[in-house]
Amino acid sequence: MEPFLSSPAWNELMSDYSIGWEHDERLAQPLKSIAVSELLQREQCDAYLSWFAQYIGAASISIAASMLIKRYAFLLAAPALYAMTYYDKGIVPSLTGCQLVTIAEAENRSRSRFPDLRLASVELTAPAASGGSREQWREQYVGQLFAEHIAPLLQSVATAGSVSTAILWENVMVRIAPLYAEDDQDPPQLRQRKKDDFSFLAVHAPAQLFAMRKNPLTRFVEQAEPDTVVPRSQRLTCCLYYQMAPEYCKKCPKSGSQKARL
Repeated sequence: MEPFLSSPAWNELMSDYSIGWEHDERLAQPLKSIAVSELLQREQCDAYLSWFAQYIGAASISIAASMLIKRYAFLLAAPALYAMTYYDKGIVPSLTGCQLVTIAEAENRSRSRFPDLRLASVELTAPAASGGSREQWREQYVGQLFAEHIAPLLQSVATAGSVSTAILWENVMVRIAPLYAEDDQDPPQLRQRKKDDFSFLAVHAPAQLFAMRKNPLTRFVEQAEPDTVVPRSQRLTCCLYYQMAPEYCKKCPKSGSQKARL
């Protein structure tokens, strides 16, 4: 195994983002599991979303679809980009090597009902190993992560769940943006890398890296300074969470209008 994948840094990421290896005893006998690659098949995706909606108490498949992509962005996109920006490492699991695993409720009392991610293996990349510049490596890695992995899943779930892809891409943005928030404790080099990487992801990355006609993240940021972009203070789309919980997300575009009616 690559040294990074047995390092304290990677173990901390796995713990923080609910990731486990396939031999993890905690995930050995789940209530429900499905390979992410299976969700690219319409029949399988329909069946899983129907089960997921019922299990989490969502009133519709559309709500379940939105919550699933929001969860998957947390499980994979966030730690993968954290590894890129903070450690100069690329973590690239295949669609067939990822499983969504729901732990039986009796064993999961202190956790949410949303699934964990179980990995069979990952491909580890790094700028030095790629033979090019960090910028070239970053572009290749972002394409592997989004165009080859997240985008196909997102499109399949959007179709099966009859939900706008704009909602789902903003769900992704909501999960990755906190990684790039300003932190006075960051050393100068990391601070600059965070700014550069977020600007690349949200503005400069070519559309093909997301398998889209245009960068799907750009509309969800705004210019803070001439060379700095930040997430919008309020979402443009609603993730539908309020329809399954007695509260709104912090950036929900509906929360203000709802308060105005009360």
